[in-house]
Amino acid sequence: MKRGVSLLAPGGSLEMAQAVFAAGADAVYVGARGWSRRTAQYELSDGEIREINCLAQSLGKEVRVALNTNFSPAEMDLFLAKMERFSSWGVRGLILTDPGAMYLVKSHYPQMEVHVSAGANAINVEDLQFYKEIGVEMVVAPCNLTVEEITDIKRHVDVGVEVFLHSNTCFTYLGKCLMSSYFRYQWYWDDEGKNHFWGSPNRGGYCHRVCKAHWNLEDGRDAHLRNDMFLAFSNLPYYLEAGVDCLKIQGREYTPGLIGEIVAFYRALVDDLLHRGREVDMTAYLSQLHQLSRKRDAQRNRRTFTVLQEVVEEVPQGV
Repeated sequence: MKRGVSLLAPGGSLEMAQAVFAAGADAVYVGARGWSRRTAQYELSDGEIREINCLAQSLGKEVRVALNTNFSPAEMDLFLAKMERFSSWGVRGLILTDPGAMYLVKSHYPQMEVHVSAGANAINVEDLQFYKEIGVEMVVAPCNLTVEEITDIKRHVDVGVEVFLHSNTCFTYLGKCLMSSYFRYQWYWDDEGKNHFWGSPNRGGYCHRVCKAHWNLEDGRDAHLRNDMFLAFSNLPYYLEAGVDCLKIQGREYTPGLIGEIVAFYRALVDDLLHRGREVDMTAYLSQLHQLSRKRDAQRNRRTFTVLQEVVEEVPQGV
């Protein structure tokens, strides 16, 4: 078993960051407002990011800032200004999708770690080799990669690999899905000059989770595509044996209390697996996971069925 694997949790607010650190997370990820794949409700201002980074530093923990959209040429100066600000505060981890942004960071701020977002769709050995050559430290594997594929990547490329433990699984390749853009496509510029494309999470808008809605099939059956965190649970021992470097829990949209429970559950399970390996009885943890799943589903369903109204309210008047 690999030792030293880190547990990464969401930091949707200072309260959430405090909860997940207390529950055993090694690091949190936060979204820079207007620059990550969430609505502003689940992103943070630069001041809030600085506050969480100070908390992390005081605890010997890490913060990774997600700016994992694709940038236009006009936005690169804005991006570099943020990098200067974050670097001066001691932020050391970034989650990026845009290769040009990765190049700029490594050219101007080589001390900052770059982690390639799952939205970049690095799905094979050649993809990861490319990112390693431009200097990145870690690549986030898309949810639909198998254990065998991840094992093969770790065998052939000496770069960190992060996998999802608890996530909203995309049923297409993340970063290449256009379903939300068909549903709604508008844009506006914020006060900083950043362009927001509503309906395109790849450009700072929101994923409307079209694939997770209730659909009526032509034969009358009801179809509801859902993620399966139980698959990641069953794969966890094999991820550790493959040598993955980071295990990620998603959930900025959930309450800090629920996320704290989820982190504490995975902290105990991961530590047990690292200590005892295949001797761990996974079924002993399964009932706990079912309880967490029910709580998670209740919060997620409320969120999914109200998100469209929130998105409408968030679009500035006149757009």
